[in-house]
Amino acid sequence: MDREHSLESRLEKLLASLEKIKEQLEDIALDEMSEARAYSNMARACYEEDARWNLFLIAMDSIVHQEIAWALIRAINEIQVVAKELLSYRPRREDMGQVVDLVEIHKSIEDLAKSSYEGLLHLAEPGTTLRKLLELLVEEEKKHERLAIATAERLRNLLQQSNRREEEQD
Repeated sequence: MDREHSLESRLEKLLASLEKIKEQLEDIALDEMSEARAYSNMARACYEEDARWNLFLIAMDSIVHQEIAWALIRAINEIQVVAKELLSYRPRREDMGQVVDLVEIHKSIEDLAKSSYEGLLHLAEPGTTLRKLLELLVEEEKKHERLAIATAERLRNLLQQSNRREEEQD
């Protein structure tokens, strides 16, 4: 694999991007906090019920947006730690069998997580950020399950090829 597409290069590029994202997210979170307060004050003061509901929905979404921004900052911090650990650790070929087993186990966990999120969908107000996030999480868990299946298959094939080569050498 060429340097540009190596794991190390991809991780370094990702780390640089994450730092830029993190820098801007704090401002976004503070703006959303201000918006949430403003819209909740408007909703409190508004006499007309439908308008009051709409203002409340905007405030609710702004609160979710604010918390997402803060959560993304925390997530990025953790991602940066994991990426740096990945850059500093050199795996051993003999651990591949164990990795295959672990990926196989975690495939079913992805399906369980997907089902859990699906069970929450009907509780969230349609069209809200919360509902869209739950729908996104369902899709993300489906994606993780597909990736885990493909990764397990790829690793299993590589392990079988490696075992055949060892047998041929004996």
